[in-house]
Amino acid sequence: MGTRTARRKDDRSLKVAAGTPRLSRRALLKTAGAGALAAGALGTAPGLLRWAGAAPVVLKGTSLTTLQATYFVPAGQDLFKKQVQEWGQANGVNANADFLNWPDLQPKISAAIQAGGYDIVELWPGWNYLYADSLVDVTDMTEAYAKRDGGLEAFAATDAKVGSQFLGIPHGQTNDALNYRISWLREAGANVPDPAEQARTGKILDLTWDQFFALGKKLKAAGHPIGQAFGHSQGDPPSWAYPYMWSHGAMEVERDGKTVAFNKPMFVDAMKKLVSAWKESFDETGLSWDDSSNNKAFLAGQIAATLNGSSIYAAALKDYPDIAKDMNHTMIPRGPAGRFAFLGTRTLAILKNSKNIAGAKEFLAWWFQDKQYGDWLHVQAGYNLPAMKKWAKDPMWGKDPIMYAFSKEASIGRDQGWAGPPSAKSGLAFSKYIVIDTYAKAIQSNDAAGAIKWGADQLEAIYSR
Repeated sequence: MGTRTARRKDDRSLKVAAGTPRLSRRALLKTAGAGALAAGALGTAPGLLRWAGAAPVVLKGTSLTTLQATYFVPAGQDLFKKQVQEWGQANGVNANADFLNWPDLQPKISAAIQAGGYDIVELWPGWNYLYADSLVDVTDMTEAYAKRDGGLEAFAATDAKVGSQFLGIPHGQTNDALNYRISWLREAGANVPDPAEQARTGKILDLTWDQFFALGKKLKAAGHPIGQAFGHSQGDPPSWAYPYMWSHGAMEVERDGKTVAFNKPMFVDAMKKLVSAWKESFDETGLSWDDSSNNKAFLAGQIAATLNGSSIYAAALKDYPDIAKDMNHTMIPRGPAGRFAFLGTRTLAILKNSKNIAGAKEFLAWWFQDKQYGDWLHVQAGYNLPAMKKWAKDPMWGKDPIMYAFSKEASIGRDQGWAGPPSAKSGLAFSKYIVIDTYAKAIQSNDAAGAIKWGADQLEAIYSR
């Protein structure tokens, strides 16, 4: 505790290059929108303010490498890479950004914890618990940032903190809703609102899971099935599997974080319905799909609806304008226990074995300024749900009525491990794909009860430790 206390005391002031005035951390953060860190568009200059200890930080000649998952809106990835490189050039740092396919990110982070090679890594929900001993405490930075930007959104508040510490700064999470082709759903008898009317009145295509499956049966008969991934991927499979479970009264654990509540009669019945609907309503190749498969199928005209972020719409606007004109989004279907979204925040974290921890803090302090972070959000046009409340009022949400459904997602978000709190155990269950594999086993075996019992046993083995 003594070391941490000393570090917090040292971090209370920001050291600057010789001959320049001091600014408090609070003052630094308040200057974000005005770009006061900068002599130019980068928000940086030779006299860059330092998140440092007793001695000034020496950045020139150092290296900094970040690691994230690949972006499904390429413009966002291109911008982040450009920001990293430009910050590095402005400060004499050899700065680079690496990106990996989503399933490959966690193994690479695990390897980096053992062997080094990265300074800043993107952690998905729950990973901050798994790797807590290997992450730098950035509580002071995060709390100052949250105070500046109105506090954390509910979906991020319970997920971003490990005990009393922030071990990464939350940047938000990919949005998620039901993407669908307007004309095909109307042909199948759905009462689909016009997008402009939807945004004006708040009236959306409101479906229960039973209604969705029945609609899917008509769609598949017309050659346009529903598409859903149940492979080992971090995005689309859990975004479906967890909410479907919750909306039918089951969960990993009760509020006590110990009692497994997965094998519930209502959930068993719901799984039986899904197994039946898989043949009647879905593209049955989805068991092998990854997070890009449904995007490709939707844009190729193979499926009529899929649960996904707005990356499909962004791609359609760019390359498939006819599909973009025939698209809309609505919230995920609801079940007897309610409507839920699988949310938790991703964070940018600093590894303890980094050889440039001071530089990593410098970069994050700069990147989370309004200019850099705001540009990153805007170029993705709402694809990322920000972790801080301030951004919920950003004008980007009202620019396109087809994006309306995503603005409502944060209100129904739940974290992994719910109804218990996120933890290393929920992170481990997520990493092992236990909930997702339960669905795949049920579909493949046609034995919903047996698959759910298997899943419950796997969860018991984790949560009973």
